[in-house]
Amino acid sequence: MNLDRVDMVILGNLQKYGRMSNVRLAEEAGISAPPCLRRFKIMEQQGFLQGYHAVINPELLGFTIKAFCIVSLVSQAMETVSHFLKIVEQECCIRSCFSTSGNEVFILTVVAKDLKSYEKILHGTLQSSGFVSNITSYVLLNKHKDEFGIPLEVSGRS
Repeated sequence: MNLDRVDMVILGNLQKYGRMSNVRLAEEAGISAPPCLRRFKIMEQQGFLQGYHAVINPELLGFTIKAFCIVSLVSQAMETVSHFLKIVEQECCIRSCFSTSGNEVFILTVVAKDLKSYEKILHGTLQSSGFVSNITSYVLLNKHKDEFGIPLEVSGRS
């Protein structure tokens, strides 16, 4: 299937806001739609629900590379960290960024169409910024488990 601009807008919105219908949620929960909606709204208002996303197959859109990058900065100064985070925020192929408690400062998740594009992100965007002292890169070969969200069955709530 060849995707056009409208398809891409639909995918973008589903990825950001996707969710199942209230009727379907009610059916799955074994209750009628009105109380299901009421429960849903309460959970939304209380912050249990933080967003709605569709899971999109990256390979079908040409993203064949996914990697984790452990990034150390030249300094821990707030100005350096702030500049680095601004670069991370502006690079759309950096999909997540976490600060850590270990020796390394940040762990990034990066997607790219191919190795050349990935190298451009590493060298052209991150290392050339002047804020990065070291990048350890792990390109994912196979996915053995990749579950979204949290394990609700062990959340301690009933």
